[in-house]
Amino acid sequence: MKFLFLFLAIFLAMEPVVSGSGRHILRCMGNGGICRTSCKKAEHPYFYCRNYQPCCLQSYMKINISGREDEK
Repeated sequence: MKFLFLFLAIFLAMEPVVSGSGRHILRCMGNGGICRTSCKKAEHPYFYCRNYQPCCLQSYMKINISGREDEK
């Protein structure tokens, strides 16, 4: 009986193992950015994702926060 309780305690304490990498990519800014712990060299952090990681956007992407469309 003690063995059963020990087995259950170990089984419940283990993290679930997922096949593959087990990570999904969290997108941000209308699927234009990716939430990462640190941005790559060609990316700049804008705002924060819901997991408190920066939303990394490519350096060539421009963000318009005024609400007006750009004429260019």
